[in-house]
Amino acid sequence: MIGTILALALQATPAPPPSDINKLAFIGGCWTLTRPNGAKIEEQWLAPAGGAMIGMSRTVRDGKLREFEFMRILAAADGKLQYVAIPSGQAEATFPVKVIADNAVTFENPQHDFPQRILYRLVDKDTLVARIEGSVGGQARAADFSYKRCPNGN
Repeated sequence: MIGTILALALQATPAPPPSDINKLAFIGGCWTLTRPNGAKIEEQWLAPAGGAMIGMSRTVRDGKLREFEFMRILAAADGKLQYVAIPSGQAEATFPVKVIADNAVTFENPQHDFPQRILYRLVDKDTLVARIEGSVGGQARAADFSYKRCPNGN
C-alpha cells in the first residue's frame, strides 16, 4: 500500500522546469580572436552541468600572458543566474542576469566600477560577440570581443 501511494505521488509530481542555465549553452566551447596589436584572446566555457557553467580566458601578446580571468555562471541564493568574474589582479565581481533571450544574455551590476554590463550574443554557429559596457567618470564606454570558434571546433 505504501509503495502504491509513493508511486502515485511520484507520478503526480511534475518534472522541474529546465534551468535557465541551459539557455546559455550557446556560450559553451572555445572562442578566440586576435587584436590588431597581435594580442590573442581565448575564452573557453564548459557546457552547462550541475546548474553552472565554468569559464576562463587569457590574453597573450608578444609571447607573454598579459591578462587572465576565471568566470562562472550559476544560480544565486534567489535562484536567478549570476555571472561571477575573477579578473587577474582584481577582486571578484558579481553581475546578476538582466535579460535572457534566444542566443543572447545580459548581466548587469550598476554598482560595479567598469564594466557595469556584460553581454553575450551568438551571431552564427562560429561567431560569439561578447561586449562589456558601462561608464567611467560619467563617460560611456564599451568594448566588443568578436570571437570565432577555435579551429578544433570545440
